[in-house]
Amino acid sequence: MSTNFNGLFWALLLFGTGSFAQESIPLKKLLEIAQDNYPSIQAAKLRTQAAISNARASEQTLIPDITASYQANYSTYNNLTGMFYPEFVLPVSGPPSMDNSSEMVFGSAASLLLKWEAFTFGRRANAIKAAKSHVGEKTGELDLTTFKHQVNLTDTYLNFLLANEVLKSLQSNLERSKINYEQSVRLAQNGLIAGVDTARFQSAFSNAKIQTLNQKRRLHELKNQLQLYIASELPEDLSDENFFRSLPGFDMDTPVFDHPKAQLAQSEWQTAQYQYKTSQKRGMPSLSLWGTVNGRGSGVEIDANGNLFVEDVVRGFDINQFNYGIGLQLSIPITQQFRYHSKSKVLKYQADALEEEFKEIRLELKQQQNTADSTLQTAILVARELPTQYKNAQFSYAALKTQYASGLVNFTELAEAQHELVATEINHRKAFLEVWKALLYKAAVYGNLEIFLNELNK
Repeated sequence: MSTNFNGLFWALLLFGTGSFAQESIPLKKLLEIAQDNYPSIQAAKLRTQAAISNARASEQTLIPDITASYQANYSTYNNLTGMFYPEFVLPVSGPPSMDNSSEMVFGSAASLLLKWEAFTFGRRANAIKAAKSHVGEKTGELDLTTFKHQVNLTDTYLNFLLANEVLKSLQSNLERSKINYEQSVRLAQNGLIAGVDTARFQSAFSNAKIQTLNQKRRLHELKNQLQLYIASELPEDLSDENFFRSLPGFDMDTPVFDHPKAQLAQSEWQTAQYQYKTSQKRGMPSLSLWGTVNGRGSGVEIDANGNLFVEDVVRGFDINQFNYGIGLQLSIPITQQFRYHSKSKVLKYQADALEEEFKEIRLELKQQQNTADSTLQTAILVARELPTQYKNAQFSYAALKTQYASGLVNFTELAEAQHELVATEINHRKAFLEVWKALLYKAAVYGNLEIFLNELNK
């Protein structure tokens, strides 16, 4: 079967490991190493952790803000309350002094300030939902990144196994070419064949060497690609004969799973919906609660006649006057409503666009699943025809080789039989691997690598 699934993967896929049989240890080991080491998977894990932390932070907005502060000042005392930085201290109003004075004294203040946005009319709740949905989005990105990498790694591993089998076939063909060349030399020396046949056998022997060398280069390239995919040194033994011993089965009743790509698209749509709903609530009122307990110290004193004087400047560090209070604040945005409405429309359109993209992905995956089932079924039928062809090619070559030594056939007939034998042997190996690659493609479009891995356990 000549279908090239590499192009099909990249064209159709934009997209965990389960239990493995003892026979599939090399692939299992590669997938495990890649899961732990590959940078893009690790980056996706970290982004997921960041989203989880952000969701926790959004939930913590339910907790009131309570701030403790202490400050010491050195200022003029023309107002009895003194001068305080207003961020954490709510000053109590008081009368000004009768006269202006440039004399400076110490003052201090300590406070506990509580601020709590008690009611947001749904704004905070939707923001929390959006943050939690973002966790699902990042988890979907992690699943998709991992799944894509598993599919690409498995596909490359299958290519490596096939390249290794092709190399074995070419090495066998090289040995046959060497034997034929040496035999032709002896036959030519005895006058049983023309000398030109020896030259032609020598050319065939040289061509077999070139094919073998090129295949070794191809095998080396695939090993490098595997090493890149696991971001580590390759295990010593990568061979697995099980892929060439039996064919996987064809199951028409494959369970339908939510594909990681569809799950990600759905999470993105849900996050956009919550962001839109949060934006809609921005025009709603906010009801806030505040409370404070504060104390102050002043270096200024007052006598019985109401005159201010400074006796001990250090007294300003002594907290000796206390106040407390609570209150409610209702704030209503007015002119901001127009701006909020326009921004909400933007988010609404974006959410609707993501919904349509989600629908498109579901349609594409359904079509690809139908194609995958048909492709696998055809690959199995083709692979079942190849063993007979291979046996016939072996028989034909052996018979023609004997006939050539007896002078009954010419060089061209024997060369054609040898070429047919190596081609059929390679196609036989390819046909088996194409079935496994078709099964991998099916697992890829169904979004579940277990479809592929479970066949290795049978």
